[in-house]
Amino acid sequence: MKQNFSKLSILFVSLFLLASCNNSSLSAKTQQTEFPADKDYFLGLRLLEENKQNEAIIKFKNCMKKGSYHCAKRSAQELTRIGSVQDKNKACEELIKKFDDEECKLIAAAQFSSADEITKLLKVTENLNLSEADNELIHFRMKALVKRNNSHLKDEVIEWFTTRQISSEHYKFYRDQLRQFSLSPLSQNDSLNQLSLSPLSQFSPEVKSLLSYRIDLYKKDYHKAFEQAPVFFEYFENGSLEPYGQLVSDIGKAYLYGNDNYYENAVKFQDLANQYKGSPAEFYFWFYAARLFVRAQNYNSQAISCFEKSIACSTTTKQKDNALWYLLDAKITDSYKSTIKDLETYASLWTDPDYFDDFFENLIMQLTVSGEWDLFPILFDQIDGYASKETTAKIAYICARLIQEDNIHTNKKDTKNKIDLYLQRAQNSGTAAYYKLLSAWQQELTEPEVQNLILSPITQEEIPVDYAAENLLKGYVEFGFPEKVYPEWLNFYKKGISTDVSMYLADFLYKCRRENPDYQTLSIRIAARSANISQRALTKEELKLVYPQDFCDFVNTYSQKYNLEPAVVYALIRSESFFDPDVESTAGAIGLTQLMQLTSDDIARKLQIEDYTLTDPETNINFGTYYLSELYERCDKKILQAFFSYNAGITRVRRWLNSSMIEFGEKKNMPGDLFLETVPFAETREYGRKLISASIMYKWLYQNEAEITPYKTIVENYLY
Repeated sequence: MKQNFSKLSILFVSLFLLASCNNSSLSAKTQQTEFPADKDYFLGLRLLEENKQNEAIIKFKNCMKKGSYHCAKRSAQELTRIGSVQDKNKACEELIKKFDDEECKLIAAAQFSSADEITKLLKVTENLNLSEADNELIHFRMKALVKRNNSHLKDEVIEWFTTRQISSEHYKFYRDQLRQFSLSPLSQNDSLNQLSLSPLSQFSPEVKSLLSYRIDLYKKDYHKAFEQAPVFFEYFENGSLEPYGQLVSDIGKAYLYGNDNYYENAVKFQDLANQYKGSPAEFYFWFYAARLFVRAQNYNSQAISCFEKSIACSTTTKQKDNALWYLLDAKITDSYKSTIKDLETYASLWTDPDYFDDFFENLIMQLTVSGEWDLFPILFDQIDGYASKETTAKIAYICARLIQEDNIHTNKKDTKNKIDLYLQRAQNSGTAAYYKLLSAWQQELTEPEVQNLILSPITQEEIPVDYAAENLLKGYVEFGFPEKVYPEWLNFYKKGISTDVSMYLADFLYKCRRENPDYQTLSIRIAARSANISQRALTKEELKLVYPQDFCDFVNTYSQKYNLEPAVVYALIRSESFFDPDVESTAGAIGLTQLMQLTSDDIARKLQIEDYTLTDPETNINFGTYYLSELYERCDKKILQAFFSYNAGITRVRRWLNSSMIEFGEKKNMPGDLFLETVPFAETREYGRKLISASIMYKWLYQNEAEITPYKTIVENYLY
């Protein structure tokens, strides 16, 4: 009887999953109510799967006429893929007539190109903004102009190649269409005589040089580009070629990376900046003069002066932020104190605070290891209100901890108030959980206060909901198209998808993971990004989608066997692979815990396992947990040091720790959170933050209610 019940249970679960992921989970009545006109798009997709094209066409056409915007648009796009060439061409014309945006233009351009409908292709792509439009779309237009020997070709090619960074589409067009015109003069054979009829053959020698030069820089052939650069100065001088900003930027890179006479080249660019004052090239001449002075060494004052002049003549916020970043980086070389003082001037000038996060990451590490602790409160005052939330929280937390550890001396009466102020600011850390979680520990918040902090909304900014987009996404769920959920969600999630709908999608994909393990990874990505822009408080169940517990049998078995907390192993798996058992890094790390082959061979020898496969989940979790536990024991049972050793090697970690203990005057028990800030590699520091945060979250979310561990104890177990 029990056996039969078990079989029935398995059958029920299988049918449930099948219904969730493959087939409609709605009754016909509900479909009609929830998706009155839009349902035809989803039914059309299902009919296509059943090879019922004619019936699908009827559904798509009906939805295109009566459906909400995005479902109607997707229906129109589906019609461009069905039927004969003539049918597809006609569908593309209808698509553009109703939905004239860049996405639809690209679909139509691809179809017209394959059908050799050049006139239609040119009509679809006319009036493109060649400095901003999608490069693939422009590439279709350029190839069509070549086929027609169109008189607009020459001017449009020049505009496309001079107003923006070179892309793979530029390179392909140059390789296939332009390179032959940039070679030696045409010979008398027929094929080359034929080429001479093309508008491309009418390019002046200066323009041909410009095109080939930009391609050389795209291919990073800096030495060749340096050798060719002087001819452009001649062209600029005699007026046969304008000093295009992008071209001058390329020349700057050639001088920076293609030659080591940095000082001479810096002076040359300084002179050119003065010569072309007021032109689009001025910014780039000052900017690269500054970078060349930095490379020359011992010319920091000249570099800073040139950076300031490039900032003064910048024409875009991106140019200004870029020059400001390099200026601040150059100032660090002179003096930490003067750099921080100058932030009073420069912080108000930048536009994108996030752009400077890596600058502050480096500055914080340098201040910490050099013992310039008294500068942290000054730094906080200078950047408060200008730096990103993440950077502000980081500096605030470090200020609090340095005061607590007596590395910063304050008036005894004000000490507690200052620490509390800094910790409260650290709790407003935006999307970075680490400093928020640690500040709650330092303030010894109550359990309800911790829960409120962890689950609180990330942003108060009101984002209008795009209900038509939400209808499209929910339809993929309700009609059973999991493969379409994530790519479509990426199109819309920053443009008006509510937290409710995003978490609904994440939950759906999580349930579909047994059909396809890739859905697990996509579920986490949706849940994590949604949590980072949440406008409302999350629930614990929603956060469990961000921190799932897949492969729990294996994790529980091997964490118990090797004396590690399951939360730590889950944190490792989530951070290393997002629970993808087949993932392989560019460095060759494989599987859930991202093990290298040599390391795995050593582990297999110790565990006396002869044959193994790292993409097998149980084997990978066994090996990864064993390896982490071994490092944990060798690191005096300090999990943060074990995490660092897993990432960077135990020898390095010991060297970093010894150095940090000397700087802080510690003989032992160096506080883990302060040690983290002294690690010399930004990637390793961030690795530690992610794994500590994930360990805390797993322990807090999943601990047994009958055996609640106080939050303070949870954090301390991972940092001490």
